[in-house]
Amino acid sequence: MLSRRNFALFTLTLAGLALPGRFASAQDGGTARVGTVNPARIFNEMQETKDLKQKMENDRKNIEDEEKRRVADVEEAKKRRGLFTGGTEEFNKANKELIEKAVSLQTWRELIKADLQTQQKTQMKNLFEKIEAATKDVATAKKYDIIVVQNSSELPAELEQLNVDQLRGIINQRTVMYNNGKYDITNEVLAAVDAKYKTRK
Repeated sequence: MLSRRNFALFTLTLAGLALPGRFASAQDGGTARVGTVNPARIFNEMQETKDLKQKMENDRKNIEDEEKRRVADVEEAKKRRGLFTGGTEEFNKANKELIEKAVSLQTWRELIKADLQTQQKTQMKNLFEKIEAATKDVATAKKYDIIVVQNSSELPAELEQLNVDQLRGIINQRTVMYNNGKYDITNEVLAAVDAKYKTRK
């Protein structure tokens, strides 16, 4: 059976250092304006993601219904084959029909699986590119020179649930050690993405 597919929520992790709102530029001796953004939060909360999740849920139900119909066809073909004695012409004909339906079911499942994966990868890429473009627009309007990706993975309260490598992985995903929010543009980027999406609907 096809497993229930939830649109995967993704996190973006880039190696970085905790940076203040302004830091000295090594090239020209001036100052660079630095901001932060949380693309994972934007991805989860943007309206287009919510609409895609709803569409995927509807598609999942349709796929499940179609799969049930195809499985029922295979079971029915198996029952028909059981009405005949092995080795007879009728049995061989019914057996061929059963094999064809079983192979068709398996092929259909593989095609659906590949199609869903392709759709999800394409959608994820498209959504990230929209977030990236909106980040650039907001940063340009606010005259920021650099926008640092902030990934705020929370450390679990119960460390017994993790081994050392898992804990190290969570720590390594933290791209900003401290952010007072003054230079964070996540809300502005989210609003910009949703506004663009609204005009295209």
